[in-house]
Amino acid sequence: MTGPAGLATRSVTPDLARGLLLALIAVANAHLYLVARPIGYRGYPVELPGVDRVLAVVQMVLVDGRVYPLFAALVGYGLARLAERAPERVLRRRGLVLLGVGALHGVLLFPGDIIGAYGLVALLCAPMVASSVGSRAASRALLVTAGGLAVVGVLLSTGQGTPQGVPTVPSIAAPTVAAFLGEHPPAWLVTTVFSALLTAPAVLVGVVIAQSGTLDDPVAHRRRLAVWAVGGLGAGVLLGLPLALAVAGTWAPAGATGALVGAAHAAGGYAGALGLLGVMGLLGSVSWPGRDLVAAAGTWSMTLYLSQSVVFVAVFATIAGGLGASASLVTATTVGLATWLVGVLVAGPLARAGHRGPAEIVVRRLTYAGARRSP
Repeated sequence: MTGPAGLATRSVTPDLARGLLLALIAVANAHLYLVARPIGYRGYPVELPGVDRVLAVVQMVLVDGRVYPLFAALVGYGLARLAERAPERVLRRRGLVLLGVGALHGVLLFPGDIIGAYGLVALLCAPMVASSVGSRAASRALLVTAGGLAVVGVLLSTGQGTPQGVPTVPSIAAPTVAAFLGEHPPAWLVTTVFSALLTAPAVLVGVVIAQSGTLDDPVAHRRRLAVWAVGGLGAGVLLGLPLALAVAGTWAPAGATGALVGAAHAAGGYAGALGLLGVMGLLGSVSWPGRDLVAAAGTWSMTLYLSQSVVFVAVFATIAGGLGASASLVTATTVGLATWLVGVLVAGPLARAGHRGPAEIVVRRLTYAGARRSP
């Protein structure tokens, strides 16, 4: 068994995708910190003003419900690469470590944490991932399993077509630190199990994508990436538009219609994630200013994801900056994008100089405890 791969051996495009994805994660999460107002669909405030309304529609069809399946696909890519150089027990250990990191993140900062969900999926799917290395039949089995799980995920998402009524992260409005922390453990546990069910299909698809080599040589696979981009984004927009219009206050689906709209949004999330991955793959196939800096920051993806929560709590929580009670959607989104940009400008140069992110160091050390490291 070998240890973790060195930074110099990594493919640029997957890391570029992670770096760009961090911006989308910041956008997807920022509105969840808006509290002290009526909350409608998908955690968005009701009765949004004009500019916020337009922004919400754009986010709903391109970002909301699309980002975490994309993140999951990149997690699957990483698991596939890990499986190529390490036995199944290391994959299981990686899952346990991610579950632990997610628990700390969810309990201390953000109960909507997704790392724990990915850890749970990695833990449960480790045998399938390990056995799929070098096997086309096993890869096909992964896709079939992913398809079945996606159907389950879509059915579980019918409730998305109903207004929430309460903030997704109510602890942001908590008046004390004790109240803030007290709400997190049960919320994190429920979120982790539910998110694992929703993102498991994308993790398995990410394993197959890694085995196809599409992201490792995007120049040779531009046609495939273009099909993903056009088809995935097109389907994501069409399936997400009904719920996006509900968020904007244009209509209010009810009953069976609401359930259908919620399911369609979830299905569009899987398609949209593939479309975004196609776009990122195409961006990785050409050179452009800042590409390598963003890709370098992508090697710090877990550290930067966790740091976003630190910033958001500091800015929006009532026990800190308190901006969550008054900020507009535009303001929240701006804070999110600014946080991403600062992260890239800080982490990118450090990564290019050969430094790993703090969270990445911890995860690697715990995953490869006792294993021989590669130079």
